[in-house]
Amino acid sequence: MKRSKPLILFASLFILFHLILLLMHQEKQVFWHIYTGFMLLLSLSYIYYERNINSKRLLESIITGVLTAIIILIAHALLSVVLPDIRYFHFLKVMVSLGIYFKWQLIISFIVSFLFELYIRSILQNELMQRLNVGLTIFIVAIISTSFFSWAVSLQILCFIFIVECIVAASYQNTKRLITPLIGKLLAMLILMLMYGQ
Repeated sequence: MKRSKPLILFASLFILFHLILLLMHQEKQVFWHIYTGFMLLLSLSYIYYERNINSKRLLESIITGVLTAIIILIAHALLSVVLPDIRYFHFLKVMVSLGIYFKWQLIISFIVSFLFELYIRSILQNELMQRLNVGLTIFIVAIISTSFFSWAVSLQILCFIFIVECIVAASYQNTKRLITPLIGKLLAMLILMLMYGQ
């Protein structure tokens, strides 16, 4: 099999990220600063970004993103019954403990989410789609995406992140446009913040 330069870049940055967090795993309060800084480094992913020729129309991709947000919200409502760690106010405390300041959250989240999605979708998921079946691609992408938070949050939160990443990966698999997972995540977060008055 021919070597894939995008996958080599992905693997190199992925290993670097986990090595940094391994060294800094005792410093949870700076996790978000490390994470944000690393996401800025991921802007390197842009050199491999190409719009998929099979991507769906913009309006259809936006609608799919809105539906993705609704599915995430339903999943959160159902799972918060059995996973108390993902209830909004507990989750809020966890985020603050990691160094996230919520008055800037929407701005920071937009930038970080864009870079994260660019890294995960334009390199990893696009490459895996060409090599593996849909189900396995979604599973691998969700596992790897979730691993970025494995150093800082509880198992319950990781389970929820994994489910969200499966939903988001499936939405991207459907439209092949970055705007779909971005709308899905950011809209779901915005609605939760509005619902709980933050």
